[in-house]
Amino acid sequence: MRWIIRIAIVLLALLAIAIGALFLIPSDRIIALVGDQFQNATGRTLVVSGKIRPSIYPALGLYVEEIEIGNPAWVEEGPMLRAERLDIGVALRGLFSGDVRVQKLELTNPEIILIKNTDGAVSWEFGSSDDTSQHGEDGGLAGFSLDEAKIVGGSVLYRDLTSGIEYSAEDLALTLHLPSPNQTFSLEGHAGVNGTVFSFATTIEGIGPLLEGEATRADVELGWDGGEVGFGGLVGLSPMVVNGDLSVDTRDLGPLMSLAGQSAPELPLGLGRDHLAAAGKLAMDAAGAIHLSEMNLVFDDNRLLGAIDVSLEGERPMIRARLQGDSLDLSGLTGGEGGVESPAGWSRDTIDVSALHSVDADVALTLAGLDLGVLTLGSTDIHAGLTAGRMVVNLRNVTAYGGSVSGEYVINGRGGLSMGGDLNATNVQLKPLLTEFADLDRLEGLGSGHVKFLVIGNDMNTLMNSLSGSGAVEFGQGAILGLDIGGMLLNLDTSYQGEGQKTVYNSVTASFTMEAGVVSNDDLIMVADFGELTGSGTVGVGRQVLDYSIIPRVLYTEGDQNGLRVPLLVTGSWGDPEFNLDLEALAEQELSDELEVLEERATEAITDALGIELPQDGGAEGEAPATLEEQLQNEAAKALQQLLGNGD
Repeated sequence: MRWIIRIAIVLLALLAIAIGALFLIPSDRIIALVGDQFQNATGRTLVVSGKIRPSIYPALGLYVEEIEIGNPAWVEEGPMLRAERLDIGVALRGLFSGDVRVQKLELTNPEIILIKNTDGAVSWEFGSSDDTSQHGEDGGLAGFSLDEAKIVGGSVLYRDLTSGIEYSAEDLALTLHLPSPNQTFSLEGHAGVNGTVFSFATTIEGIGPLLEGEATRADVELGWDGGEVGFGGLVGLSPMVVNGDLSVDTRDLGPLMSLAGQSAPELPLGLGRDHLAAAGKLAMDAAGAIHLSEMNLVFDDNRLLGAIDVSLEGERPMIRARLQGDSLDLSGLTGGEGGVESPAGWSRDTIDVSALHSVDADVALTLAGLDLGVLTLGSTDIHAGLTAGRMVVNLRNVTAYGGSVSGEYVINGRGGLSMGGDLNATNVQLKPLLTEFADLDRLEGLGSGHVKFLVIGNDMNTLMNSLSGSGAVEFGQGAILGLDIGGMLLNLDTSYQGEGQKTVYNSVTASFTMEAGVVSNDDLIMVADFGELTGSGTVGVGRQVLDYSIIPRVLYTEGDQNGLRVPLLVTGSWGDPEFNLDLEALAEQELSDELEVLEERATEAITDALGIELPQDGGAEGEAPATLEEQLQNEAAKALQQLLGNGD
């Protein structure tokens, strides 16, 4: 802004010469005189290709057509200012007293080019120091005022040759009011910047003190189709001071990010994809660090309160925050609720985690609840760290599914998506946990356990089919819904449902391993009123299938050590499993039982025939027990010796 004011002051100083001489000196002489004086004052060229016309009514003024102000020699993009017309009107009374009052200053269709060079030089700094020495540090602003200044149909190009940042503004319309340097300065207008039309309005309670280094009250509003930003508070230029109230409300963050030379991140639902808003206190220090306090934040339907510090010095912005709020829904990070597109399998929609690379973060959260898509937590005290696309969430004091959860959960967006965890659960409700995590709703009751897992992939289907890790579970009293194992065995009918259609158990323990989306187990033990159940097999989490063998043992009476064992196969999909008797195992069991009966009968027959009793536990103490065949051979040899008279 200072360079605009300085140019205006120089032009106004020349206005008296031009007005007085226009009636006596030819226009080409006037143009040459004005150009020479402008170059002496600023070190820049001033070229007027059109006519210079005086105006006496309604205000003393000057019309200059086809005016051009040059850039430094190192700028290749063209002159700093080129305009079709410059209109200047001043109050005659103050023109010679030094109290310059501009009633009108208007640029029509100006083209403005501002360049920052690789060595730090900027094109809007004038090489000559004459204007500073003549008019003071603020360029003579103390005796200057503007009733109204306008830019109509303008364009601005800003290019930073060091960073590569470029802004272009088209259709610029600007209106400026400056009654005096110590009164309220106002600036308002609109412009199309990088394809988006922005409207803006600024008021400063005394631009003169601001330029002299004092902190001054300022109010700024910026709006576009899809958002608005507002600030009101103290600002200072040297040293830099920003301290006031900030408000942001946007449903399209892209245009605002483009003003900062950044591309808008692809935010997931829950982190501002559709709506992002903030209100609170803003402070900025000389290093450019941003401090937000007393903040009320809105991320889509999520709301948080707290304080945030932002540093822009590193490769990515660094956010440090201490926040609290009600339930927070971050299921968008993992593709939404459950991730199942149909009973046939997991969703194959790509999960976008590009937002994880937008910033680094160190965040402490105290929440009433947290939904991570594949895991839902209750009251939560957690710490989350995000570094270069990898988020680590430490669960410090967390309730979940009626119990508690502790451990670590990781979302890694480096080179694709992977998620893992090392979690412990105590007394959680099984049905809601397994329904949400694995779409399995057939278990109810309380359980505790530990799981360490890793999944890798860019969609839920790939993630679930890559599942690896290990764990162990211990369930208290509960039930398997839709399956009456005791009734099936007692009735020898796998289609038997029975009252309640469930199997009630007293306890369940098991350990498991996970590889390539398949959970394997070989030590399941379930104790129930009907007896006990052991199991082994696999659960295909990726394919959502079962291939599991369970062997229930039904006890008919208390203290029964044998009971009825009927092996049962559970196969098919999670949604519609099939239950069948394991005929092969059952046949082996029946054959074993028949062999035992035949052995008993053979023993009895030999005993009766030979008049001897076969030992049941082998030979004498210390000797290895003989097999049935060896015993029979020994006893037959003894009988033959007695028959031949050689025995004792």
